[in-house]
Amino acid sequence: MAEKGRNIWFDSALLESTAYMALNAPSSIKVLSFFFLKRQFEPVGRQGKESWRLKNNGVIEFTYKEAANKYGFSASTFRNAIDELMEKGFIDIAEAGGGIYKVKNLYSISNRWQKYSTSEYVKPQGRPKPVNRGFQKGNQLGRNCHKEKYCYKTT
Repeated sequence: MAEKGRNIWFDSALLESTAYMALNAPSSIKVLSFFFLKRQFEPVGRQGKESWRLKNNGVIEFTYKEAANKYGFSASTFRNAIDELMEKGFIDIAEAGGGIYKVKNLYSISNRWQKYSTSEYVKPQGRPKPVNRGFQKGNQLGRNCHKEKYCYKTT
C-alpha cells in the first residue's frame, strides 16, 4: 500500500498530448515524475465542494545534488532533462540559482505543454542568467553574504 500523500496524478490529457509524446529521453519522463511528486495541493472552496490548487508552484526545489544522490542522475543527464521539459512546456525556472554556493533553482509547473506544436505555443526564454556572479561588487549571493562584512552593497 502506498504512503499517504505519496501518489502522483497524471492527467490523461497530459499523457496523450503531443508534448508528452515528443519527449525523447526516458530520463525526462522520470524527472517530470519527480517534479510531480514534489507538487503540493491545497483545497479551495467549502468542504464537500472544494477544488484543488497547486500551492508550491514557483518554489519547487530540485537540486542537482538531490538528482544525483537520491535518483542516480548525472549532472548532464539531469540538465538535459530539465532543458527538454522546459522546451516542451512542462516546467519553468521561476528563480535561477546560477550555480552559486547553496543558492538553488526554484521551479514552477507550467501548462504550456497544452499548446505545444501549435501557433499559440510560447517558447521558454531559456535558462535565466543571474546578475552579479562571482567575486565582484554587488554580489549578494555568495556563501559569506550572511556576514555583513563580506557583502558588497550597491547602494
